[in-house]
Amino acid sequence: MSSAVPESDLIVGITAYLTTSPGVGGRIRQRAEDFLVDEVWQASAASEGRYQLIKLTKTDTETHHAVRELSRRLQVSQRRISWAGTKDKRAVTTQRMSIDSLHLSGPLRFGTVVVEPIGRSDRPINLGDLDGNDFEVTIRALKGPQIDLESAIGRLFEEIHVAHGLPNFFGVQRFGSIRPVNHLVGRALVEGDAERAVMTYVGKLYPDEPEDAKRARQSVAETHDFKDALKRMPIRLRYERAMFNHLAKHPNDFCGALDALSVNLQRLFVHAFQSYLFNKMLSRRLERGFSLTVGFDGDRVRTSDLQRVRTVVPKNMQALNESLATGKGTIQMPVPGYDTELSDGVVGQIEREVLASEGVDLDEFRIECCPRLASKGVMRDVLLPANVRFDVAADELEEDHLKATFKFFLPKGGYATTVLREIMKTRLT
Repeated sequence: MSSAVPESDLIVGITAYLTTSPGVGGRIRQRAEDFLVDEVWQASAASEGRYQLIKLTKTDTETHHAVRELSRRLQVSQRRISWAGTKDKRAVTTQRMSIDSLHLSGPLRFGTVVVEPIGRSDRPINLGDLDGNDFEVTIRALKGPQIDLESAIGRLFEEIHVAHGLPNFFGVQRFGSIRPVNHLVGRALVEGDAERAVMTYVGKLYPDEPEDAKRARQSVAETHDFKDALKRMPIRLRYERAMFNHLAKHPNDFCGALDALSVNLQRLFVHAFQSYLFNKMLSRRLERGFSLTVGFDGDRVRTSDLQRVRTVVPKNMQALNESLATGKGTIQMPVPGYDTELSDGVVGQIEREVLASEGVDLDEFRIECCPRLASKGVMRDVLLPANVRFDVAADELEEDHLKATFKFFLPKGGYATTVLREIMKTRLT
């Protein structure tokens, strides 16, 4: 297993690769059109119902920014707009949304966003109301000859085929693509340190951010002068400015500054920290050489036929591994929270080692300083199935180089970067 994992992965808890074949390198997202995401859902629109269903297509735009502008143009509260999942910014994405008590007569366009009414429903779209996403992703600036590149990609996918999929890591988008800081804010919240949470969010520097933002962050980190920070921080960074505005009026009220953000965003911080811990556990499983499709002592297996989770013990190990081999079961590990029951056996040892190394007490996820952010934890599949098709051609953006285009479907909760990192084995730029 390769140890040359880039720093950008290590920051979010990913320390291992599944495949041993060399990566092909390259660059992604050279254009927004190089990353296409099309949400897949069960058709459920009707002609009547309280909720207007829309299809929203955006180019190089954050989901929350698109929603904020949509609410402004329709003159409705953002609380009346809901969707199944947040989509990438540097991409062309299509997804469903619902709007409470609204009738939209025709398409709406603003900036790089197109909104189309697609019917009505008697219930809103909620988080997770999708089957998954279709992806078409182009990696550019690849080196030839073409036949060698095709062979290299083919060897990688042969390994993935033998393993029946990829490790189901949470991708960098969960943590912040430019500033992977969400899990650090979440850790501070879980540990009850509101000041550290706020100052981490507004003041921690990352090299890929524009210089004007870095200067403003450095200044506020050094001075804690929030009135000055309001003058320095770029207008586009609305969340930081909302915090500064509160702190300029109420110095040291860091809990109040956090409340300047939506509850959903605050919960995202906590969930990002949980995702970091899951990534660490799954990485350690790979480093120990444990399969993602063979159950070991203490593993939890979700069986599709019985729709329940069973623990692997010597008495049922053969039967459960037969279910795994035939695709009738999947191994799960915890995204830990206050209600998580850690595994037994060798798998439980991995989970406990990670929590101990990170200094985590599961009961802290009750977040006594802000109980509404409490998270009991969930179980997550360790394997991400991926059937990928690819095509290699000349790169029209870079002379004497090649590009490879990959098409694949991922179930909900799966990240395209999980696929791309195994192919590229370099920082995803």
